Amino acid sequence: MPHDPHTQGKDPARSAKIVPWSHTVFSNLKAWIRGTFHGVSRKRLQRYLDEFVYRFDRRWKEKELFGFVLRRALGGEPFPYHRLIAEQAG
Repeated sequence: MPHDPHTQGKDPARSAKIVPWSHTVFSNLKAWIRGTFHGVSRKRLQRYLDEFVYRFDRRWKEKELFGFVLRRALGGEPFPYHRLIAEQAG
């Protein structure tokens, strides 16, 4: 049976721009997880995704990254290890 491609959405031109970009993002996510953590647990998946999004959103702002992280660290509450491992998934 031959493959019959279909573009999703009402605007085929818009979909043609978005779909390759989404493949790139997911490819980068998978490579980052495999290269950095060598796998993730379902329990803490949201934390890994949050970190990826934070880094991805700031990928072109390397010179400003230290300031971003410093402001977040100074403005955040302490999060001891016993609270980290006690969190429930979801």
